[in-house]
Amino acid sequence: MSFDEPLREILLQTDDLEWVEKSLDGLSHKMLWRDPETEASIALVRFEKGSGIPSEHKHASNQFMFCLSGRYVYLPTGTTLTKGSFYWNPKGVTHGPTRAEETSVLLEVYDGPHYPERPEFYDNDEDAR
Repeated sequence: MSFDEPLREILLQTDDLEWVEKSLDGLSHKMLWRDPETEASIALVRFEKGSGIPSEHKHASNQFMFCLSGRYVYLPTGTTLTKGSFYWNPKGVTHGPTRAEETSVLLEVYDGPHYPERPEFYDNDEDAR
């Protein structure tokens, strides 16, 4: 989009979007917005009960999550997201592994690319975006 183009509002009905499975078992998402230049993004992510991120990792940008439902736990620290919780993980901070004690839906925002390099728990580059 250039500055010469008029801005317009965009409305998504998230219930109309399909959950897209990722290569990590139990994880799916609905991508709501992505900036192709900066790779910043906003998505709904869903972890099925018992699933989670299996190892510690870090992000290439700030990660923000708002828990819409469920119970999602960062195992080493015991940090637990429940409905209404807001979580911020600063760029470069190692965290995880995690586990969903209940099926959990989170609004996840990145202000840039997700990872400095693809983590081993994804089997393709697209899932790491």
